[in-house]
Amino acid sequence: MSRIVAALDGTAHSSLVLEWAVDHAVLGDEVVAMLVWNLAAVSGLENPFGNLNEGRVHAVHTVNSIVEGVTRHRWVNQESSVPVRIDVRHGDPASHLVDASKGADLLVIGGYHQGLSSLGSVARYVVPRAQCAVTLVPLPDRSTPSDPIRV
Repeated sequence: MSRIVAALDGTAHSSLVLEWAVDHAVLGDEVVAMLVWNLAAVSGLENPFGNLNEGRVHAVHTVNSIVEGVTRHRWVNQESSVPVRIDVRHGDPASHLVDASKGADLLVIGGYHQGLSSLGSVARYVVPRAQCAVTLVPLPDRSTPSDPIRV
């Protein structure tokens, strides 16, 4: 049994990361859809929520929507029976992902367009510090699509 952590950021391409994780999991694996949020990432520097609880509710709603969108069709059509657990945290995404990698077999992250030189800031921090294998799922790009990279 493997534990696969899919790092979601709440953007449209979070679905690509979770889809890759679910599609590559096998029966008995655990997929964790992890979203780490903070107020600055949600809305720049202003606070759109009255308190942290409202921000957490928004984050949970976001990750639930992503998980439902990815898994509903697969479960109905019996394409996958791998359960997806939700893990929502508050704080610095890069630090929390490195922490989550300690108990994982694979960490799946989105964040590059064309090659490793164009990694996003979170992926640049996480890749050399992760305590498990990392798969980088390419983000949609205007040019030729890339294959995932395992580092």
